[in-house]
Amino acid sequence: MDKLIIEQFHHRQNSGLYINCRDLSDLIQERKQTLFDAHKLSFFCIELVLNGQGKYSVDFNVLDIKQKQALIVSKNQIGQFHKPIDYDSKVLIFTEDFFCIDELHFQFFYTTSLFSLSSELAVLNVEKHFNELALLFDLIKRELDKKEYKKKQQVLNNYLFNVLLLLEDSIDQTELAKLNILNERYLVSSFKALVNKRLDKSICVKDYALELNTSVRTIQYAFKKVENTTPYDWICERIIMEIKRCLLYKNVTINEIANFLGFKEPNHLTVFFKKKTGMTPVNFKNSFKY
Repeated sequence: MDKLIIEQFHHRQNSGLYINCRDLSDLIQERKQTLFDAHKLSFFCIELVLNGQGKYSVDFNVLDIKQKQALIVSKNQIGQFHKPIDYDSKVLIFTEDFFCIDELHFQFFYTTSLFSLSSELAVLNVEKHFNELALLFDLIKRELDKKEYKKKQQVLNNYLFNVLLLLEDSIDQTELAKLNILNERYLVSSFKALVNKRLDKSICVKDYALELNTSVRTIQYAFKKVENTTPYDWICERIIMEIKRCLLYKNVTINEIANFLGFKEPNHLTVFFKKKTGMTPVNFKNSFKY
């Protein structure tokens, strides 16, 4: 049985829309200790820090957050607030189904770096767009409080798209060059989506290439251009992250993890994990305090 809390989507009262915006103080009052325990998100989350500073964990990284910064946590990532909460913020949550209403939105969502599984872009300095973002968060809250009407979902979607565009523009300029909607970035995103769906070490890059109706060389070129890594290395990093999650947050054995992730033998997982991290799975679990 999972020890990890799965944080399900919390709808606004009397609304079935998969978008919500709350003040952090209200959210903590409602969710209480839940938010301070490690929890896996079933949605995408953007927290805009209005003032003060604090800490938040994304997967296995404790991040410092402060005024005029935005924290971005993706679906299936593990989040955790840390006490004391010495800051005010607004929290916006949504699902990809709510956002991806047409091809333009789909292309943007699956080519932007905003929702990478990596925590490298988890905290953005949004000072140059802070006032606009704060206004958009308020507009979303106000819109959610209105009675239902025909165009409400479309209005909320437009506000959300503007939030994401401003956040993307806040990414460091050295990363900005990667954000054009190119075939290579779309291919990399499609490849990652397949890997995340399967999470099976026994499936090789060639298998994914066949499913995407392209060649291994084309995928390797796209990864080199977009991620400056290889598709195989990215798969390995993703598998390592999933092993860590299983070790820390699930009551499962090494044998069960190995079987779940497509390793032929449990010792193959141990050798793979130690080669990539320098630690055995057992040593990693014993050394990590949470």
